[in-house]
Amino acid sequence: MLRSIAFIPDGNRRYAAKNGLNFARAYSAGFEKTRQVFEWCLDVPKLNELTVWTISTENLSRTGVELSVFTRLLNTKLVEAKNDPLVTDNGVKVNVIGRLEMLPYYVQEAASELIRSTAENTGRVLNLAIGYGGRQELVDAVQSVVAAGLPATEENISSALYTSTEPDLIVRTGDTQRLSGFMPWQSAYSELYFSKKLWPEFTRSDFDEAVSSFSGRARRFGL
Repeated sequence: MLRSIAFIPDGNRRYAAKNGLNFARAYSAGFEKTRQVFEWCLDVPKLNELTVWTISTENLSRTGVELSVFTRLLNTKLVEAKNDPLVTDNGVKVNVIGRLEMLPYYVQEAASELIRSTAENTGRVLNLAIGYGGRQELVDAVQSVVAAGLPATEENISSALYTSTEPDLIVRTGDTQRLSGFMPWQSAYSELYFSKKLWPEFTRSDFDEAVSSFSGRARRFGL
């Protein structure tokens, strides 16, 4: 049964080039698609957790103008999410995973406030991977274990990760068939689905197809 799903929303920049859009309009379409996908997730019985890779540590090295456009839009969406009916009416708990300190202070503050305001919610869970890199997560986890004077066992490393979430299904859009370092530890037994659609073009039909593909798979967890 599908209980946790994660998305690598690839294709915003290509969507901009394809449609002659500036960064602001393309990224706005991408953020709106994220909200739509979350709404679709609410319709799937037992699907309790959604993780979305919002921006990677590598993406933070993009040009100043593009990054500025993205971070300001991200800030706006984080502020809006606090009072979004999708969050409030469904008791959604929002977590942020990654190196948030790499983002501008106003994004850090907006994210922290969203986390605080939803911390007691007991409904669905929304994980936003912001300033996230899988290798960085593993390095941070190992350093945390060592600093605590603990042995670097699988259990200790797992508990020191940004999140213990292990997605049942990971969906990547944009016609690229790789994980690009997304949740390398947690995705060991995740099922994968790759869509040719660019992220803003991803439809409800595409979503349903991804979910349906999962239901037809036999999971063996390495056995």
